[in-house]
Amino acid sequence: MKPQIVGHRLLVKPIKLEELDPAFAAAKRMGLDLSEKTKRQESSIIDRGLVEQIGPTAFKDFGGEAWCAVGDHIDYVRHGGKFVTNPDNKDEDWLVINDEDVLVVWRQND
Repeated sequence: MKPQIVGHRLLVKPIKLEELDPAFAAAKRMGLDLSEKTKRQESSIIDRGLVEQIGPTAFKDFGGEAWCAVGDHIDYVRHGGKFVTNPDNKDEDWLVINDEDVLVVWRQND
């Protein structure tokens, strides 16, 4: 089961801290684990993710084409949006953000 994003919102899968921070990646490889509280605190500093879904009216208020698409990596406003848990995988959270909270789109060089 997957949520259906509505309105001007985007469903984003935040990138995990260990994917961005080599120190956290090394700690995880060594078997060190963070408490749930620490994981939540650390996840709040992440502001990059993968666009999973885009609502039907996203970007329409801005009078142009969408500036990101499903599959794009984006940076978004920190502390914005609402976390929702993937009902099929309780260890995975998504973030629902407003379209205007997209700050940067990361694309491969053409």
